[in-house]
Amino acid sequence: MKERVTLTLDRAVTHRGKSVARARGTSFSGLVETLLAEATGPRKTAGKDFVTKWAGKFELADLKGPRADYLRRKYGL
Repeated sequence: MKERVTLTLDRAVTHRGKSVARARGTSFSGLVETLLAEATGPRKTAGKDFVTKWAGKFELADLKGPRADYLRRKYGL
């Protein structure tokens, strides 16, 4: 979700920033967002996807039947 912020910048910095954004084919806001994302490093959730994080943490209930057999085969349980 995007959030509006107000920045106060020197006019020359704004002018140069808009020129850089145009050269990169993005908006000034997009340029600022990209630079801030690079400066603050990777997101906290980066590095592990959901499956890697939770694999092996849950046990399947002792289910029987064709549906349970299918799920066991599909997910290697």
